[in-house]
Amino acid sequence: MVSIATKTTIACLPVAGPQNPYQRLMIEGLNHEERLHAFSGIHDKFWGIGRTVLKHRPDYLHFDWIISYYFRRFSILTYLSVFTFCAQIFLTRLLGVKIVWTLHNIVPHDMTHQLAVHRFCQRFLARRCEWIRVFATSTIAEAAEELRISDTRFRVVPEGDYTAVYPDTITQEQARTYLNLPAQARIMLYLGLIKPYKGVLELVRHMKKLDTPNTFLLIAGKGMDSTYVEEIRNELIPSIMLVDRFIETDELQYFFQAADVVVLPFKKIENSGSVIMAMGFAKPIIAPAAGAVTERLAGQSQWLFSSADELPEKITGLINATDQELKTIGKRNFGVLSNHRWEHFALLFS
Repeated sequence: MVSIATKTTIACLPVAGPQNPYQRLMIEGLNHEERLHAFSGIHDKFWGIGRTVLKHRPDYLHFDWIISYYFRRFSILTYLSVFTFCAQIFLTRLLGVKIVWTLHNIVPHDMTHQLAVHRFCQRFLARRCEWIRVFATSTIAEAAEELRISDTRFRVVPEGDYTAVYPDTITQEQARTYLNLPAQARIMLYLGLIKPYKGVLELVRHMKKLDTPNTFLLIAGKGMDSTYVEEIRNELIPSIMLVDRFIETDELQYFFQAADVVVLPFKKIENSGSVIMAMGFAKPIIAPAAGAVTERLAGQSQWLFSSADELPEKITGLINATDQELKTIGKRNFGVLSNHRWEHFALLFS
């Protein structure tokens, strides 16, 4: 047993909260390595960085997402927060704490204003990191160019899976009964937050044009833009259903088990927890051939699309596949998950 006093300590920020299992699983994975002690920092979007390093004096300060430390509703507050963010990063380095960062997205997909501010903060942080973790080798070149740093500063460690978090105990029949879906139909599922960059409206329009009898599209997730959700509602037909609300953890299995195929029509993507979640429920997945998704779904690459024009063809192909073919693809996706464990991230910390 290694005492905490002799362990390498890692403070993790920002605090993601209980609804996001990613950070909890990451910390548990780090702590699986006996020589490490990882923990959540102080939850404070204004001074949390400084308070964390002053209170805990960790060996490492690890960031996941940084935008909450400087992006504010009003521009003047954003600029003031940029100053406090940079000052706290300087303080962290002054105290001898090593800064590391997991880059989830090179640039936030739905950022429409103050992009220059975000780029400044990302580049400021990147230059002061010991290393930056990404989820796929294919991300490095673009990330290095965007952050204006050498590609040697990046480390590749894919994300672990979520099978220990989400229950998976019911049958397809039970799931379809619960959701009032037809037992013999082909069900396509989109599950996740509903935002314009995720391409849900375009998916609805594609599905309306397809001549595929006894096929249904189920869209489930919280709409984050009321105007966009209203556009989707105006396009709905009886075979396309919208469940506009946050799907609780215990309820996820009903949606995934009801589905034959998961469709993720994202316009922009680098890494996707939605892909990993669908793999955990052993589903075939239609998704963009981009970022970490290409590497994750290499075993079913024929169902990835390079442009939105290819989406109808991919959907039709899996609608017409046999049940056995779909199960084979899904089982292969599930099997791939064992290649990447949360504990693997610990190897980056000396």
